[in-house]
Amino acid sequence: MNKKEDIPFHYYSDTPNNVNTVNGNPLLPVDPDFPFLFTQFDIMNDSAQADFPHRHDYFEIIYVEDGQGKHIIDFEAFEIKPPAFYFLSKGQVHFWKLDKPLTGKVILFPREFLIPPATALNPEDDLVIFNSLSHAPCVSVANNKLFNHEELLANMEEEFSRGPDRNLSILRAYAHILLLNLLRIFAEDQPENIMDPSNAMVRKFRQLIKDNYLTTRSVQEYADLLLVSATHLRDTVKEITGYSPGQLIRQEIIFEAKRKLAHTDFTTAEIGYSLNFEDTSYFSRFFKRETEQSPSVYRESIRKKYQIPI
Repeated sequence: MNKKEDIPFHYYSDTPNNVNTVNGNPLLPVDPDFPFLFTQFDIMNDSAQADFPHRHDYFEIIYVEDGQGKHIIDFEAFEIKPPAFYFLSKGQVHFWKLDKPLTGKVILFPREFLIPPATALNPEDDLVIFNSLSHAPCVSVANNKLFNHEELLANMEEEFSRGPDRNLSILRAYAHILLLNLLRIFAEDQPENIMDPSNAMVRKFRQLIKDNYLTTRSVQEYADLLLVSATHLRDTVKEITGYSPGQLIRQEIIFEAKRKLAHTDFTTAEIGYSLNFEDTSYFSRFFKRETEQSPSVYRESIRKKYQIPI
C-alpha cells in the first residue's frame, strides 16, 4: 500500500539542488546553512516556476520583471502584471500557469532570518508586515516613485555576493527597508489606513492565528497573547475586517482543510484528525456550516476548477 502524502513541500535545505549548472558547476554557490538567498529565475531550475501545487518551508519575495500567465495562490488566480512584487509566506500553497517564462529576482529566507534571536527591536514586526503583503495579489511598482526598488535590490545582491564576507545584519536591514516601503505602496491603494496602530494589532492577531490555529482556538487566549482585553480585540477586529475574531480563527482552520482536500488524497476523517478534531463527523458538519458544501463536494469542485491531478 502506498503511503499517502501531504501537499508537496519545497525545503530551504534543498535549494542547492535547484540551481542550474554549467559543465557540472552551479551557476550560484548556495549555502543552505546561511538563512538568506538572493537569486534569479534564470539561475534556478524549473522548480522556481513549478506548475503543480506545492508549498515552502520558507518565505519568498519574488520580483517579476517579465512574464505572462497566472499565479495561483491558495485557490485564487492572479494575472501576472510585471513589474511587480509577489510574496509567499511559509505554508502557502501556490503554483504558476505561465504563457511566457518569468524573469526577475527571487529572495528566499527561513523564519529565523526575519526573527533573529536576542534583539532590542520588536522581532515580529517584519514577519507581520510580510504576511500582510502575502495576502495582496501583488505590489505593482510600474509607476511608483516612493523609493528606488531597483537600487535597493542591487545593494542586496551586491552584499549577498560577497560570499563569506556577507553580513546578515545588513541583509536583514535591506529586507526591512524593502518590506516597509512595499507595504507603504500597497497601503496607498487601500480604502482604509492599514498603517494605523489598530491595523497593526489586527495584523499581529492574524499572524498569531496562522502560528497557533491547530492548538489555540479561544478568543480570550489570543487576547492574552496580545495583552489586550477580549472585548477590545473583538471590537477592533470587527471594525477593521468586518469579521469577528472567532470567524477569522475558523477561516484559518477551513483554509487548511481546503488545502488538504484539494491537494492530498487524505480521507475526510484523516483531515479532521490532522486539524485536531477528535470527532470527524463534527469536522464534516463544521466544514459544511462554514462553506455550505460538504468536504467531498468541495474536493470534487476545486480539483475540477484548477485541473488538479491526484
